[in-house]
Amino acid sequence: MMTIVLQLLVLLVAFPYTSGDSSRPKVLILGGGLAGLQAGNVLQQNGVRDFLILEADDRLGGRFLSPCPPEVPACVTEFHIEPSLPSPHPLQQLLERCKIANGTGAEENLVAVDDEGNDVTKEMNEAFGRLEITFTSLLVEWTPEEDDMDLQGSSRLYGWHPQTPVEQALDVYFSDLTFSARSSEMSTHVAVTSIGAAISQAGEYLNYFVKDSRTGFQDIVDCLKNGFLTQSDERVKLNTNVTHIQYSESGVTVTTADGTKYTADYAVVTFSLGVLQHETVRFVPSLSYSKRKTINKFSFGFYTLVYSQFSTRVDDPTSRVDEAPPYYISVTRRRNVYHFFYDAYETIERKVNHSQPNSLFIHWLIGNDAIRVETQEMSKTKAEVTQIFRGFFGRSTPEPENVFVSKANTNPLYYGSSPSFPSGATYEDYDKLREPLGRVFFAGDAYYMAESLNGATRALYSGTETAMAVIECMNGRSCAMKQYGSSPKCP
Repeated sequence: MMTIVLQLLVLLVAFPYTSGDSSRPKVLILGGGLAGLQAGNVLQQNGVRDFLILEADDRLGGRFLSPCPPEVPACVTEFHIEPSLPSPHPLQQLLERCKIANGTGAEENLVAVDDEGNDVTKEMNEAFGRLEITFTSLLVEWTPEEDDMDLQGSSRLYGWHPQTPVEQALDVYFSDLTFSARSSEMSTHVAVTSIGAAISQAGEYLNYFVKDSRTGFQDIVDCLKNGFLTQSDERVKLNTNVTHIQYSESGVTVTTADGTKYTADYAVVTFSLGVLQHETVRFVPSLSYSKRKTINKFSFGFYTLVYSQFSTRVDDPTSRVDEAPPYYISVTRRRNVYHFFYDAYETIERKVNHSQPNSLFIHWLIGNDAIRVETQEMSKTKAEVTQIFRGFFGRSTPEPENVFVSKANTNPLYYGSSPSFPSGATYEDYDKLREPLGRVFFAGDAYYMAESLNGATRALYSGTETAMAVIECMNGRSCAMKQYGSSPKCP
């Protein structure tokens, strides 16, 4: 009898009920970003309503909402909708269900200016032609059987040696825009698969620019959560920062910053890879060296969007109405610069009947440039972008009325912006990254292997896939995630 009592006491200490809760939830969803919301949505669709979402922020949405400027009534960005992917496509479903105004993007039209204000667009287009030849050869000749290497090295193998300021600026533009990472940080295997997928879907590969007269991204999050959560759903706890996760083969205990403990049979961790790499959440027992090595083997890069809003139209004096909206590239020898930008309103207006009397320029920065801009005074950032605009559009160009900087990289809830598959990582490593710990599963944009997808789509697919894996485990079947290690290319 004493032995039974002691065993019960041990279980109560290891997995105590949360004070105030009448029952122990079946599933704890840790993080209320897109992956967490989609996991809850899929669980409920499959009859599992007994879950609890713990979110450290004061609102749901996670990194998906972090780039959006509050001063701008509509958030403009790109989503990739790929019909070759598993159907139904979760992001396309959301856009349709939420009735979010969107349209396909135009072809790229590059405009380049150097430090002296000279138009070097002709040289840029010539360099772009040479870059296209290199990547055409790379796509045709590179095979999955070759040893992987970084994209910068493989590009040199096939003739791309950026030396002039124009070539160097184009190299940054191409890698930043395509992968949100430097070419020296990218796996060639993944890059070739990504670019090949885009080319093979010519005419079908859609860039959905989201522009809405309401609140843009927030509407998408609201539409997703309102599909399965009520207005004041008790299954959501905001401002709840998880500090410890205790796990075993029989359950999970989560401790928050205020000392509250939550228990469940299963947990879905949707923290960003950056949070796991910074080890701001402790696992009990501690993660093995092998697991920590795998987590840190993958890249979680820094990129920052700088929005500059004008109340008047700011036009390029050299552009023509019949041309596609330009992407502006700064060809410079200076360090810490804004390499390229575009007018989001102008881009969307060419495809969507939504006339705008103003301009909204978006600069895209990565790496050290992103961190520098996130941490400096806003007045300095405003002065820097104003100088760039005057170099392109003339000295009489006014200062932007509003400048907004997304700050996912220095936010301790994220510690970064975008995951990538670096050279040196293998699909076996990827399987180890996704591997559950006892009854702790993982979901998020880093856990769905498809580099050609934007982070929002990867997060939604991952939330679905992980929720279904949890359901399989509940039903006494496999508790493992799908394995990609035997695949010679991206799934």
